[in-house]
Amino acid sequence: MDQTYHIAQRLLLAYDEMPRGERRLADLLLEDVGVLAYMTAGDIADQANVSKATAARLFRRLGYRGYREAQHEVRESQSAKPTAPEVPAFSGGFLSPGEYLDAEVKHLVRTFESLPAEQMSEAVEILCRAAKLWVVGFGEGYPLALFARALLIKVFPDIRMIPLSGFPVPEEFASISPEDAVLAFGVGRRTAELRNVIGSSRRAGAKVILVTNSLAAGDKRGADLILRGRSEGPTVFGSMTAPLSLVTYLCARVATRTGDSAQRRLDHIESIHSQWAEESSK
Repeated sequence: MDQTYHIAQRLLLAYDEMPRGERRLADLLLEDVGVLAYMTAGDIADQANVSKATAARLFRRLGYRGYREAQHEVRESQSAKPTAPEVPAFSGGFLSPGEYLDAEVKHLVRTFESLPAEQMSEAVEILCRAAKLWVVGFGEGYPLALFARALLIKVFPDIRMIPLSGFPVPEEFASISPEDAVLAFGVGRRTAELRNVIGSSRRAGAKVILVTNSLAAGDKRGADLILRGRSEGPTVFGSMTAPLSLVTYLCARVATRTGDSAQRRLDHIESIHSQWAEESSK
C-alpha cells in the first residue's frame, strides 16, 4: 500500500482511542496527510491548536519514533509517484468546456489514487454480508443515495431508502438490526437527520459506510468505514463526478462479489420487463 495512505489508515484505526487533543490533530491530517511533507511539527500543532507534546504523543501512538520518521515516509511516497493533480478552486470566472473537463478528470484522479484497495474490498464485504441494506441521504446526498439504490436493487433483494417520501424516519428505521448495513451519504452540508440516523445505526449494531466529499467532526466515531470522493471547485456547485463514479464502482464490485445470485436476480428482472412489454403490446 502507498505509505501516505498507510498513515491515514493508522489514524483511522487509532482514532477511537485518542484523547480530544490528538483527535483534533488527526482530523487535520485526515483532510490531507500530504501536509506532513512540507510543514513542521510545530506548524501542524499550531494549526490544530494543540501542543507540540500532543503532536509527539500522536505520532508515537501511530507507531513512529517521532514526527520526522512520519514526514520522511510521506516525502518518499510522494517522490515515488507523480504528484496528484490539483483542482482549481472556484474563482467565479467562466470555464471553457476544456477547462471544466480537465478539472473533473483531476477530481477522479485524486479520488481513486487516494482510495486504498483493501478499504474498498472491506466496504464490498460489509454490504454483501448484510441482511438488509439501508441507503441514506439528505440534502445534496439524497440524489446520490437514490442513484446507489437504483444500482443495488438490481442485485440485492432487500434495500430500504431513507428518507422515504411521506414517512417519518424513526418509524421506517425501527426495523434495523445488527445484521444490517447502512450506506450513508454525507455530501455537502450535513444535517441533523443524517447524524441521528448514523447514531441510531451504531446503537443498533449495524455496520455504517459513509460516502463523503469532506470529513466532519464525529465521522470517524460514527462510521465503520469512510469513502471519500473529491468535489471541491471549480464551479459554484462544486462537482459530483468523483462521488458518483465512486458509488458506481462500489456497486459494480458488489454485483461482481454476489456472483450467481446477482445474475439470477438480473435475469428475473429482465424476464418481468419482457413479460410486461408483451402484455402491453396485446
